Amino acid sequence: MMKGRKLLLIIILLSSLQVSSFAQIRARESLPRLRFGAEWGYTQCFFLLRDYNFVSDEGYRVYDRSHGFNWRANAQLIAKVGYPVTDRSLVTLCGGYMGVGTDNRLFPVALRYTFFPHTYYEDGIFWFGQGGAALHVHTTAGRTALLAAAGGGYRFRLSYDCNLDLLVSLKYLHDHPAVPDPEWPGNVPERNIRKNVAGYCALDFAVSISF
Repeated sequence: MMKGRKLLLIIILLSSLQVSSFAQIRARESLPRLRFGAEWGYTQCFFLLRDYNFVSDEGYRVYDRSHGFNWRANAQLIAKVGYPVTDRSLVTLCGGYMGVGTDNRLFPVALRYTFFPHTYYEDGIFWFGQGGAALHVHTTAGRTALLAAAGGGYRFRLSYDCNLDLLVSLKYLHDHPAVPDPEWPGNVPERNIRKNVAGYCALDFAVSISF
């Protein structure tokens, strides 16, 4: 009889420990914290709209308006800091280095919202949209560009603290780039530019690690 009571007591204690451990794990998973990550991407620009207006060295006005397919490959490297608003949504601040178009390098800063149909700590698809601004690395124009993107991806949960994401998105950049000089090597001086507006459409393919 005593052996039976001892065995029952041991079973109860082990069950209590298991329930307590499970509750601690669930509490840790439900605790919001900042998520850090890095993203490497390939950018395929495929369409360009431009509207240039400048004064030539000889003093006459030059107008250049065009649009059409423009194929140019670039890359991007992004660092991220995210905060889980809920189990299915994540707000992320993104910043880094990217190229768009020909000889056009920028430092982008964007805010991204990501929605997970299940939860952000499970395997599965997700959708995101982002918007922000970008500063030129080198240009005679010196004006800030605006960017927006929307897309989706798939998350692979590698461990409790680490995720691998595959992303694809459509990106648009509204820019004020340097204007190539049609007669001489280099770009048109900023003092001669009256208007320099360009719009780039591109597809982004990226791999991201977050923890």
